[in-house]
Amino acid sequence: WTNSINQANKMALLAWAKDSGIDLVQINGQRRYGGPPPGWVGSPPPAGTEVFIGKLPQLFQSVGKLYEFRLMMTFSGLNRGFAYAKYSNR
Repeated sequence: WTNSINQANKMALLAWAKDSGIDLVQINGQRRYGGPPPGWVGSPPPAGTEVFIGKLPQLFQSVGKLYEFRLMMTFSGLNRGFAYAKYSNR
């Protein structure tokens, strides 16, 4: 399956991680960005500082009637880190 990965996108993602100083790790189906951020001093944040974010289309639906929700992905299946929410009216 690794032959099907878009190598240009993979290299761009690795270059972004290197340039930004943010670690990118994929373990057991999770893609992790960060931890700790560049310049961090001290212990990791305490328990209770993590926030679950789920049902993204439903979250945006609470603002208005959602026409379309697009989570942007690379051709190799990587999450690009942003999304678009299109509403039925302004």
